[in-house]
Amino acid sequence: MKKFLALAGTLSLLGCSTSNPGIPAQGTYISHITPPASYPTRPALQKLIFPHNSKIEGIVVDPTVTAYMEQIRDRLLAQWTGVKPEAPIFLSVDEQFSSDVSPAGAMFINAGMIQYFSDNPETQSEDAFAFVIAHELSHILLGHAADKAANQKLEQRFSGAGELGTMVAGAAGGSAIASSAKMALLSLYGAHTIGEYGGFPSWSRSQEEEADTLAVDLMAKAGYSVSMAETSLDALNTADQRDAARAELKAKAAQEKARQEAEKNQKDNLTAAVLNPILTPGFSLLGSGLNYVGRGMVYVNLDHPHAAERKAELSHYINRNYADLIPILHKAPFQKWIRSREVQKFLHESQAINDVADTAATKNWQKTRQLLAGIGSPVRSSQIWLYFNILTEAGLGQNRQAIADLQAASQRDDVILQTVSIWADYLDSQGKTDDALAYLAQEQKLFDDPATLPQQITIAKKAKKTITVNELVVECQMTGIDRLQQQCSAASKS
Repeated sequence: MKKFLALAGTLSLLGCSTSNPGIPAQGTYISHITPPASYPTRPALQKLIFPHNSKIEGIVVDPTVTAYMEQIRDRLLAQWTGVKPEAPIFLSVDEQFSSDVSPAGAMFINAGMIQYFSDNPETQSEDAFAFVIAHELSHILLGHAADKAANQKLEQRFSGAGELGTMVAGAAGGSAIASSAKMALLSLYGAHTIGEYGGFPSWSRSQEEEADTLAVDLMAKAGYSVSMAETSLDALNTADQRDAARAELKAKAAQEKARQEAEKNQKDNLTAAVLNPILTPGFSLLGSGLNYVGRGMVYVNLDHPHAAERKAELSHYINRNYADLIPILHKAPFQKWIRSREVQKFLHESQAINDVADTAATKNWQKTRQLLAGIGSPVRSSQIWLYFNILTEAGLGQNRQAIADLQAASQRDDVILQTVSIWADYLDSQGKTDDALAYLAQEQKLFDDPATLPQQITIAKKAKKTITVNELVVECQMTGIDRLQQQCSAASKS
């Protein structure tokens, strides 16, 4: 019963921790909002960009590309009467048409988003792109970004609505309670989203509508054409359908490849002892490709769900408040930026690193090396390039260089979780158990994420550190994350 009460508490609080007013029936939304007195202080980079550093993509830093986005952000922020958060902008090589913010308040723009604007001239205006920036900025201004941490904790607890019913029923001993808890989630997120995509979106429906509405208010005050917000939502809906189809094909191909790899690995045992901590974790990740690696299922359309429904709501709001507002579109500045050498170079290199991922999955290391060599900065200096370069060096037998590069990547403040895991395994393989455990514990704090606990338990168990194992198991149980608890339990018994 205690466990059910904890779950019920989580459900009741989720999406409700901010005190924003509802979207008014009359007047503008921004005029009804009381800005907060402050925003959280900017944390260290590793915490700032989480959870993007828990995926292979990580981040790409390129001021020559993001400077223009920051100008748009600052123009929008100037319309906000309260304290202005930093809202730094980072890039991602992810091919999905999406953008997002971290719980700590960083903004992320995917290569797939920029590519869509590049490929579709009818969308090429600063006004349309300003809606993308304004929407993410609004999540931060409204406190949604801070709420996102709670959303992610719930996502970690339940991999889908179906699992929720089983878990709650087991905890509370009744199917009626399980049904009620499930309905609470369906109400919050929408039955369509959870049912169709098998997971939880980053934002609730109400949060998305609030961010859309404030974004339009900021755009109007900044002199942008608010009608282009509808154009951006149309683009999101179109791209979502395309990405869903692509992801389904990728998932099926990845599952088949993973099955073939598992059969092959059982037969040959090719990896030498010194390469095992480098190559083995890599192969288990490569089979899934770049997008959504390690999350156990394909998440599509979950960063910003309900695009079609949101457009209908937003159109009504725009017609009510801004029907007479007809500003001139800002096309020239955006077209100059989107066609610039720097932006096109970033898009080209993002595509190239995705090609590297596909090639690495086939273990064609010579080809992978050729592709990696053709990639320049800024992607070349990112963690994803380093990750595949390390795997390629190991695959070609360049063990010493691979280990040196792995060590360097593991110490950077933009390190990805996969590199953390591989470096810890390498330390353990060299008999440096204490160093491996200390490193994982340090990174757990920096990431503010308990995902490495099963690995810590495995390493401690192998070293016969019984007290450490017991302490880590207790720590894992205290997270309340069911799947993680199961992994920790399995690791402690292996």
